[in-house]
Formats: sequence, structure tokens, C-alpha cells
Amino acid sequence: MAKGYVKKHSTTPPKIPVIACEGSCLRGEIARQAVNIATYKLSPRKTVRICFQGIVGGGCEEAVLIERAEKVLFVEGCALKCGSRLVRGAMEINAKIDVVVADQLYDFNRNLFGIDEMPEEEIKAHADKVANKLAEDL
Repeated sequence: MAKGYVKKHSTTPPKIPVIACEGSCLRGEIARQAVNIATYKLSPRKTVRICFQGIVGGGCEEAVLIERAEKVLFVEGCALKCGSRLVRGAMEINAKIDVVVADQLYDFNRNLFGIDEMPEEEIKAHADKVANKLAEDL
């Protein structure tokens, strides 16, 4: 299935690979949802969603899409930027890497950590706000 996904998204010019940190915390969840909204709904012709875990784990078919890209967009949940550091350690990326820190794009109680500490509707609203900003800047 992954080979079919890569073939479908191997366009000229290349689409922008978009990766989210997908951390287990609230910020990572908002980044994950925002990237899915931006890539699948708002900018599907310009972007392609990449599996963070597949890249870090190695052997991911989607690495081809990163290798041929001119630019890669990585959306971090927070300023620790551990996801993009892991990806850089897992594979050599020659493309320009833009890192966006999602929690800088919305207002919320910064003492919250767990996904269960914020109502789903509010998580979705923050993800929509981040996704719209990502799509706007592509």
C-alpha cells in the first residue's frame, strides 16, 4: 500500500512532504491533527503527509518523497523540537527544512499537558487554526 501511496504522490514538481511530531501530549495531538487537515483537506495538491514513525524507524517507503523534495515542512507540537531532531538523525535530508512550532500559533493554558485535559472541540479548533496558517504559508 505504501508503494501505491508514494507513486500517487510522486508528482512533478514534487509535493511538499509534511511531517508532524505526533507526540503523545496535547501539543503533539494538535500538531498531528493540524497536519492532517492541512495536507488532506486544505492543500492536497501541494503537500503529501509523511509518517513520522516510519521515517524514524527506517525502511519507510515515504522517504523517497522526502529525498526528491525541494522543501520539507515539519510541524512540532512545542519548542523542544524533538521530532524534527529525530527525523534529521534518522535520514539525511538535503531539502530545505521549515520547522513550525504549532503551540506558538494559538492561545491556551500552557499548564495543560495531557490530551484529556482539553475538550476535543477546543483541540479541533486549535488544530484548524494551525492548519489554516500552514496552508496559508505554503
